[in-house]
Amino acid sequence: MSQPTLKHGDWAKIIETRQKQNSTQKSRKSSFKFVSIGLVFLAIFAVFYWTSLPATQAQTPLSDDSQTRIARYFSKQFMMGTWQLDEVKFSEYGVITHVRVPEKLNMDGDVLRNYIQHSLCPPASSVIWQDVKTHPLTLNLFVSLQRKGQKAKCNNPNSRHNS
Repeated sequence: MSQPTLKHGDWAKIIETRQKQNSTQKSRKSSFKFVSIGLVFLAIFAVFYWTSLPATQAQTPLSDDSQTRIARYFSKQFMMGTWQLDEVKFSEYGVITHVRVPEKLNMDGDVLRNYIQHSLCPPASSVIWQDVKTHPLTLNLFVSLQRKGQKAKCNNPNSRHNS
């Protein structure tokens, strides 16, 4: 009995299919390696990002009494004239006071920030800072939309980092 011999064409087809199978398996393995390496880097980046955030970013919310006194303070500041207190927003991240002005001020950037900090923010000796505590206090001057307003953070005498 003799074994049947393969023709060259049949042998070439068998070899080509085996090579294709091996290459697809290798490409799947290599793409899996790249994806897994990418996920590991993404996880490491996420861990570093979350651990680098300041731990004191969120503070305990202000009491209702403190919120009422702060809102009254600013409502008295903008009771007369064309500038109007729109609202005072409170969160664990700070206090934002929105003031509607009749027209855009002719100041920009640092000049406007300095004006707000030195003319509109409560002075360091003000009793209102006892209610604000260490929360950031921001004043937002806007004409029509709050989100398009010009903001400045007040220098809080209670915080360790004054801006």
